[in-house]
This record gives sequence, C-alpha cells and structure tokens, in this order.
Amino acid sequence: MLLPALKAALPGARRGRIDTTYFDTPDRDLWKRGFILRIRKTGQSLIQSVKQETPSAIVRGEWERETDCGAPDLAAIRRTPLAHLIHKHRLGASLRPAFEVHVERISFVLGHGGAQIEVAIDQGDIEAACGKLAVCELELELKRGDQAALFDLARTISSQGPLHLSVISKAERGHLLARGAWGCSAKSSKPRLGAHMTCRQAFQAICQSCLHDFMLNEASFGTSDRVEAIHQGRIAIRRLRAAITLFKPMVFDDAYARLHDELKWLAGLLGAARDLDVLAERMPAAGDARPAGLQAFAERIEAKQRRFHKAVLETAQEERARTLLVDIVAWIEDGQWRRRPSDLPDAALSSFIGPRLKKRLKSLLRQGGNLGDLGPEARHRVRIEAKKLRYMGEFFLDVRGVAISRKLLKRFVQSLGELQTALGEMHDEEAKVPLVEAEVQSWREEGNGFDEAAISAAEQWAAAKVDTSAELKNAKRAYLKLAKTKPF
Repeated sequence: MLLPALKAALPGARRGRIDTTYFDTPDRDLWKRGFILRIRKTGQSLIQSVKQETPSAIVRGEWERETDCGAPDLAAIRRTPLAHLIHKHRLGASLRPAFEVHVERISFVLGHGGAQIEVAIDQGDIEAACGKLAVCELELELKRGDQAALFDLARTISSQGPLHLSVISKAERGHLLARGAWGCSAKSSKPRLGAHMTCRQAFQAICQSCLHDFMLNEASFGTSDRVEAIHQGRIAIRRLRAAITLFKPMVFDDAYARLHDELKWLAGLLGAARDLDVLAERMPAAGDARPAGLQAFAERIEAKQRRFHKAVLETAQEERARTLLVDIVAWIEDGQWRRRPSDLPDAALSSFIGPRLKKRLKSLLRQGGNLGDLGPEARHRVRIEAKKLRYMGEFFLDVRGVAISRKLLKRFVQSLGELQTALGEMHDEEAKVPLVEAEVQSWREEGNGFDEAAISAAEQWAAAKVDTSAELKNAKRAYLKLAKTKPF
C-alpha cells in the first residue's frame, strides 16, 4: 500500500537495482573511527563513497568518485578525511569486503512545504558471513529547502502507515550482522565529543547517541534477548532525559515540557516491564531452591512478563511512539530553542558543563547527608539523583576542561556508580513487597482459580527480611568518597 503523502509523485519514479559492497579491515578500524567505505553498482556505473559520522544522525560527511574497479581505489580517497587514517595506520592492504547490500529501489523527488525531498524505497537484503537480514525501508533526503519540511513529511508519513523512524543505517546493520550481533541487546555507546565543541554540538551528539542506543535495542524487543534489550532501551531513554535536563537552560522552549512528558511516558512503559523482570530474577530458581507453593505464583509472574514484553513491543510500534521519535529528532536538530536569542548554544562546552555538574553534585550531597537515617523513599530519591548525575558525568569522561582532571572525573563517576548500585540493591529488595502485594490483590480480584497456597507462599517470600546492612555500608562508603572528590 502506497501512503497518500507519496502517491502524487509515484508516476515519475525511477526503478533500479543497487548492489553495494562495504569494505573495512578485519578489526573494523574504519567503522570504529566513524568511517564508511563502499562501492555501489547501479546499472553499469560504479561509485566509490566515503562517509564520515558527524554530531548529527541525519547529516553525514560524504565524498563520491566514479571508479572502474570493484576494489577500493586509495587514490580516489586522497582528498577525504579517511586518507589520513589509512595512511597513518597503513590500512590499505588490510581492506576487504565486510558485507554486501542488494536492494531494488524506487526513488522520486517530492515537493513538500517548499522543499525538494528525495524519497527512496528499498527492498532487499544485507548479506554477511553470518547470514542475511531483510531490508524494507523508506529513506528521505533533503535536496533543497528547509529541513523543517523534511521532518514534517516524516511526521506525515509516520501518521499514515506503520513506518518507524530509525537512525540505524544499513552500514551499521551490516557490521552487526557480520559480527553475529544483530538482534542482540546493546549497552550504552559513547558520544563522540571534543573540547572544541560548542554546547549545541555536544547536546546534539549526546542525544543522537542515546536515540541510537534506544533504536538499536528496540530492534531486539521481540527476540529471545528481550529482557536485556528492554533494560538497555530504558537506560537509553533515561540517559536522553538526563541530557535534556542537563542542557535545560539552553534548550528550554515551547516543546520542552511536552517532549519531556512523552519521554517520561515511554520510560514508564519500559519501567513497568523492567520491574517485573527484576522481580522474576529475584525469585528463587525452579527446583529444590524454590519453596513449595511458590511455583504457581512464579508461573503467573512469567505469564505476566510475556504480556508486558508483548505490550512493550506493540506500543513501541504504535503511532504515539513513532511520532515521538520523529518529534524528538526534529527538536534536537531544528527545534525552536536553536532560534532563541542566546549565547549558550555557541558557548564553549567546558564553561557550561562543569558548573552544571558541580551544582547537581552539591544538591545530591545535601540529599544524602544522613544516608543511614533515611527511609526507603528518601534513599530511592538519592539513588535516582546519583544515577542521573552518573549518566551526565559519563558523557564527558573524554572531554578535557569539563573537570579539573580526567582522573577526578572518572573517580566521580565511579563513586556515583557505587552509590547507585548499593542503593539499587536495597531498593529492589524493598520494592518486591508492594509488587507482590499488588499481584496478589489482582489475583484475588480475578476470582478464577487463584491458589491460596501459592498466594501464601508468595507473601511469605516477599515478607522475608533480607539483611541489607552490607549494601547500606557500601552506600555510605561511596557517599563519603563522592564527598571527598572535588572534580570541578
């Protein structure tokens, strides 16, 4: 089915087959440094392309040259940034095919909002040593005009059909497939930041890194690795929210509150599934270690896990979530905040971030000053603040000038992690009681075959006190280390 927004331009569409070979070293030296080298065959034409990552996920540096050979032409890349990398590390002789992409493409240019946008619809597959991966996607490329029109068209298309925005390129999917890692959960990636960056550039790079991590894990929500993928996807959204909070003085505009609330909604969806996964992980294993009577309750929790995982997968594909991703990318790249009269976007990164982190550290130290006397809710708030601050600090570990020294910043992040982990263990233990109580109440209200023995066993397991004094001691130790660290 062709989407209404595209129908008018279809009669002038071009059709053709595109075969592309991507090259890299066995250690993926190009990909690790943000480069792509490929040779694309369209008809009888061969085009060699070099692409380079930029802080934007929708804009990349690109250099193209015609070639008459199916192997990399090193002379043709002489005037690209890749030439220095290949020469410095003598990589020329190590380049070899990494994977191939074969697609049938329908492409046309569409006028929208005063802009000219090329639309390409690709169907085919990615081939690597580890197997094949189907490709079915629609690409939009701004040829002329304002990029606001590009995002408006993406939003319109997303509302008309089940199309889902992704910044995971064919190149990245190919590299993951070649490693046997496609469909697996992925931990947080590091944004490519530098001391030379402005606040605007750093904010965009961080947000795009978080969105990339979410979308990469979202692709695994329906796989056997879904428990960890949901966990890592939730972390990606939390890191994104932490970045938006950190840069709030610069990016606050009319869209800020709405996007903040929508991201909170998405985090809540993932959080509900994650809470249930944690509860299941804490239950005694099946067999001798599981008390008699607890098996039926465990099976009920497992069934509910499956429902929650399905809900996460389905909701992520619904229009609300699809539109949110388009809106957040549009806001990051071209939001109203970029046109507000302010010196902050072009300010030096180090002059802005250090004071912001220092202010949040002081607030955290005030909240956790009497950690041993705090109740569960207050300790949980300290944990949340420590987690946010750790995410914020991690973004800048490799950026000179943000802290007095990288060593102190690393120690700062490490202490935050230790504090978060210790308090997290205590919270997970405390949280199992209300989670079990809610599930028991739900089971009773259903009134169809609930098992009193199973309920009793679950209540006894949840109520059993686990000694968390060691975790509290670890939390206090981490707090003292954090208080002594003076990174800013």
